[in-house]
Amino acid sequence: MPSLAQDSTPVQVPANAITQLEDFMEVTKQAVATKAKPGKNIHVEARPEVNRQLIIAADEFRRVTRETPSREAYLECIDKGLARVASLTSNAVERQQVADFFQELVEIVGLKSSDGRLAAFVANGTVKQ
Repeated sequence: MPSLAQDSTPVQVPANAITQLEDFMEVTKQAVATKAKPGKNIHVEARPEVNRQLIIAADEFRRVTRETPSREAYLECIDKGLARVASLTSNAVERQQVADFFQELVEIVGLKSSDGRLAAFVANGTVKQ
């Protein structure tokens, strides 16, 4: 599978980022199994799918970290991940929970910011396309 980034601005990824991402994914998988956080306030029917999509997003971050960690690749992961959960979140509280999840991914890989993507998603559910 080709890398997600076409243009690349390298990101200095912390040495333990892959381990942290894998640990983070495991905690999220356990939350799905126990029907707890990260999506605890999201409508009960949507919660399993939201959490499944969050695990997929974390896996995409892990893949980028292993292949070619670049700012553009991580931002593309954010865009795709938010797009997948946008229709599953119905209010700012739910969107904030999703944004918090992505913010943790951003911090794990050492990305400086989401370039406003997370704030825009929380405010009005919009996703850069």
